[in-house]
Amino acid sequence: MARSLADDDSIPNGWRTRQPGRGFHIITEIGFTQSLSLEPGKLGDRWVTIGPAPASAYCDDFTSDTIKPETVGGTWYPKLPSKQSLLEEQGLVVLSFHSGSLLWLTGRPEDSEPTATLLNNKLGDNTRSFWLQYRLAGGSNPTPYPGAMQDAITAYIYLTKEMGISPSRIVLAGDSTGSTIAVALLRYLTSIKEVQDHELAEFPPPKACLLFSPSVEYCFEGDPEAVGANRNINTDYVEAPMMAWGARAIAPPETVRLDDPYISPALHPFATPVPIFIQAGGAEVLCDSVRGFANAMSAVPGNLVEHFEVPDVPHDVYVAGTVLGWPKEQEEIHEAAARFVLQ
Repeated sequence: MARSLADDDSIPNGWRTRQPGRGFHIITEIGFTQSLSLEPGKLGDRWVTIGPAPASAYCDDFTSDTIKPETVGGTWYPKLPSKQSLLEEQGLVVLSFHSGSLLWLTGRPEDSEPTATLLNNKLGDNTRSFWLQYRLAGGSNPTPYPGAMQDAITAYIYLTKEMGISPSRIVLAGDSTGSTIAVALLRYLTSIKEVQDHELAEFPPPKACLLFSPSVEYCFEGDPEAVGANRNINTDYVEAPMMAWGARAIAPPETVRLDDPYISPALHPFATPVPIFIQAGGAEVLCDSVRGFANAMSAVPGNLVEHFEVPDVPHDVYVAGTVLGWPKEQEEIHEAAARFVLQ
């Protein structure tokens, strides 16, 4: 039976004497997490910081007595657009949530620029993307659920209210753990339609939602025995301890259940007017949970879902295809996603 609560013992505690042979293995072994900065560094005006929206924007499951919305930042690709250019060009704008198990990565160029550039190019002229640096559950300021989800609302309100972009031009995108945030935002935008006077309630829905190797069933990811017994454990680079650590980070067992609808949407399908593209690799550990999520969402009347499974490839080739030796498949994934959006 899948876990309903994360395991406290999944948090790494120093070097455990083994000699790690792979990058993710060593990261997990030493318990490395990433701390964030709101400074632009070399990005100049491509980097923007965003203050929290009014408190009323964060309601229901995204409110917390201990975790409050904070100022966050993000990177524009290829550059910060002016409001006038956004109005004149009428291109698509991608709101993207990076991977990293809520422990690593930032959406800045060092980890995201090749992916942002490739997707922008496939989606056509005048496409821009904004990669949110959401708060992480590790590092110097550990912020579990619903912190990253609050940040997604902050970013969405920034694009729609401050930058004046119609949601009908916004494409939500997420890979791996970033997909958890994208789906949570999608569910939230549906739920607030019934909330009187919510500032997003009268907006049209986003144009589409793109999910790549999505983390959509933390009841599975938080269970090291289930992950270790998965049929694809030997053909993927992700490991059971790393996945359990990520599940524990986003869902501390004293406050969050792994089967929460916003954590494990594969167990809680919902209706949405937003078309959803769901990609997975046939050789990745998440393949079956992604397929189950796609089937569950497809079964909801009115939903439009495309499930795109790429044979033989591991986790998150959407981002890491070139690095892992799957550049052709990486391009095919981006092309399939763009076709879905532009159809």
